[in-house]
Amino acid sequence: AWEKLFRYMDIEPKFVVPSKNTFTITAEGVKAQIDEKTIGVVCIMGNHYGGQYDPVWEVDEMLTKLNKERGFQIGIHVDAASGGFVAPFQPEVPAWDFRLPNVLSISASGHKFGESVCGTGWVVWRQREGLSEHVAISVSYLGGKADSYTLNFSRPASGIFVQYYKFHRLGWKGYHRLSRNRMANAKYLRDAIKGIKHSDGRPKFVMLDAGDSGCLSVVAACLNPELGLPYDDIDLQHHMLQNHWYVSGYKMNLHDPRDEETKPLFHDAPPNQTMFRVVVKANVTRAIMENLVRCFHSVIQELDALGPGFSSMHHPKKAKTSHKGHAC
Repeated sequence: AWEKLFRYMDIEPKFVVPSKNTFTITAEGVKAQIDEKTIGVVCIMGNHYGGQYDPVWEVDEMLTKLNKERGFQIGIHVDAASGGFVAPFQPEVPAWDFRLPNVLSISASGHKFGESVCGTGWVVWRQREGLSEHVAISVSYLGGKADSYTLNFSRPASGIFVQYYKFHRLGWKGYHRLSRNRMANAKYLRDAIKGIKHSDGRPKFVMLDAGDSGCLSVVAACLNPELGLPYDDIDLQHHMLQNHWYVSGYKMNLHDPRDEETKPLFHDAPPNQTMFRVVVKANVTRAIMENLVRCFHSVIQELDALGPGFSSMHHPKKAKTSHKGHAC
């Protein structure tokens, strides 16, 4: 979505490269990227790699001071595509929404944790003047007038009706219960992964997510680099798939839309370092989590049994793709 915005609106993006220890931007990192041409700052409530929340509250405090010192009017858009239906039900999370004076707009996906159907999305502005007349166009249609700010005029209404039903069906308490259940199941899986050890007693995995609270119900980790294992998290993904589990494996890099090059995702991790994540949704039960944990143990035993043979099978194939992906 953001790459489309950069291209359609001819916007030059500036990225704050985070640390692998946090997965989040910092207020100082944002400040270093701001100049007189900056039109806004984006904070993410629930990134899709590890589920962490950007510290919107710290960025807001920094912007309040910077706007006053330099006469700017820079605001914040909160990309809460994932966290918009999670963070409101987590009382431990500091203010991140319109309680902060510089938050001007918030977007959220109803189909992720909002329990609506695929394609349902929401955006809310702090006040009407925040929605530019150059974006929200008033159109005459069948004798009336309406504001339209979508690229295509007609949109299906099914997601809106499903979301409306879920609001009434679940209510505040219902969404809160769903959030607590997801976090509890994520903790169960996280604790299980932490308990998996290598043959010498060292942890098999390094946890990368934000922990048991104040984040999305995402479990993210990587195979312990200190172990020098002949297989990686992409290999883990393929073997988990044989057990009917798709555990997404990723390289710690990104495709930079400014120059079309592949660059490190973090400033303190190599771009070819791999990781994996598991997103725990509301339909996941404890019994399903127990099955996933058993599969993790089984797959690790399989990978270890292959030993050095893994190198001879996969490394030449990876070399052919210049480490851009896992060749099968």
